[in-house]
Amino acid sequence: MNIVVIGANRGLGYYLAKVFAENNHQVIAGVFSKDSSPEVNDLQSSYPQNVHLIPMDVSSEESIQAAAQAAQQLFGQVDVLINVAGVLLPGDREGTIVDTDLRELRLSLEVNTVGTVIVMQRFLPVMRGDGGGMMIMVTSEAGSVTNNGSVYPYYSVSKAAANKAVFVFRATVGDQCAIYAMHPGRMNTEMGRTYAQIEPYESAESIYRIAIGEKPIQDNGTGFINYKGEPMEL
Repeated sequence: MNIVVIGANRGLGYYLAKVFAENNHQVIAGVFSKDSSPEVNDLQSSYPQNVHLIPMDVSSEESIQAAAQAAQQLFGQVDVLINVAGVLLPGDREGTIVDTDLRELRLSLEVNTVGTVIVMQRFLPVMRGDGGGMMIMVTSEAGSVTNNGSVYPYYSVSKAAANKAVFVFRATVGDQCAIYAMHPGRMNTEMGRTYAQIEPYESAESIYRIAIGEKPIQDNGTGFINYKGEPMEL
């Protein structure tokens, strides 16, 4: 299968690229060029025939358009795209929606929400044309409006908007491509360590099984699922 993983520098994105490469799939690992990672470079060295590193900035239409064109040139078409890229900014960890710098809200929306739309828009034309392709936009349980906590306010708002964007995109493109918003679990990563319950490789292994069709998806119609393929509430 031809796979694109955006946000492969570290954490979940890295382990996703790794598990697909280990199982002999062709992988484009989208990396944020300002956030270098020796791990993903080592991954390319370990699987030189399977892993292709391409710079990607989800907040840039030009960057994602160039990446989509590169994917088309390398693969012809993409079977599975997984977008892991996102931000949880320092002030958002410490403040509340009453006092956090609004510049952090704007940046959170730019990356987590607008970035999600850019990725879906630009990669849809290069997804496989028989309707069997899959896009997974990694969002968060924090994006559920039924989750009424006050922590991470701008992250939560931006992920809720990303979930809605996926819902609208699904309704628009119909059966052209399967598209899901996904809560990846509370992982022991730089972003989620505070409330961690699982390691990122555990989430990656489960998502891999979903992507290859080994684990069924239980979709309640919204397209919002967790890393086990179980439905989540918007």
